[in-house]
Amino acid sequence: MNKAQFVFKAVDIIGNPSQNNIRYKNVVSVRDIAYGGEKLNTGDLYYIPDILNDGKVHPIIVYYHGGAFLAGDKKYRVSICEYYAKEGYFVFCPNYRMPPEVDYKGLMRDCVDSLNFVQKLAEKYNIDLENVVLTGDSAGGYIAAYLAAIKYNEMLCDVIDCDKVSVDLKGLMLMCGIYDLEVLMKGTSLMGVIPTTARTLLNFNFKNDFSNIKDFPDYEYISPASFVNEKWCSSFICWADDDLVCQGQGEPMAEKLKAVVPMYDQYHVAGVQNNHCFHLTPSINKYARECLQQSLDFLVKLFAEEKVTV
Repeated sequence: MNKAQFVFKAVDIIGNPSQNNIRYKNVVSVRDIAYGGEKLNTGDLYYIPDILNDGKVHPIIVYYHGGAFLAGDKKYRVSICEYYAKEGYFVFCPNYRMPPEVDYKGLMRDCVDSLNFVQKLAEKYNIDLENVVLTGDSAGGYIAAYLAAIKYNEMLCDVIDCDKVSVDLKGLMLMCGIYDLEVLMKGTSLMGVIPTTARTLLNFNFKNDFSNIKDFPDYEYISPASFVNEKWCSSFICWADDDLVCQGQGEPMAEKLKAVVPMYDQYHVAGVQNNHCFHLTPSINKYARECLQQSLDFLVKLFAEEKVTV
């Protein structure tokens, strides 16, 4: 285990009590549904029983956990998955393989497979495949954005060597994510953690100052922000103005999305006390509660376009 893996695993463990201390009794879950052949190719499905037999189809939110690409697990996102599920949505939260077991391409191949698996879930559950929303936090925000990039720029399938994203995307919710890896790498090193993470994620020997970043063979393909275009779906994005981890990520991505997507909303907050992934702690942070409520308002507006009852 390298230094970066140790740090981010510790963050998961330390942050878990405050991020998962709110639970919703009316939400049930089906755990460890296999979407692929690898050990980590499983996901958890959340829903309220009322929507199973009401004769209607219901939207699904696919949630990708964060963890700096090297750590994290779906078990650390139970509370936020239940938060959305209690509103009458299905929520599917998959795990995926991470470096050093696979590089970023292998990670993204798992995530494409998990997203496409929603079609299989719809064979068993009354899921509305016309109302699929992608979301994720931190590295999960990168994953959600990159999946959208693959959907709307199919040439990336050849770069990643992955299947096409075969489900239609109704919306995107990006929560304190990473969208431009070059900006991230050339920002703070976080005591050497960022360089170690980049080397592990991309399987390339970057210099500490990343002066050789353009020598990386897939340099022009690693950042989903580079592929935002007029095909992208309606989007909500949140960020912390004083984020110590994802500096310079939220606002530039927000401006790109705002210029092209059909419907757009955003939430951001200042202050070092409202830092990276502040939205995960609604029990102790009023801004987290505001942010999550605004994301729910976005979903209501989004699904109202199709007059889907939830």
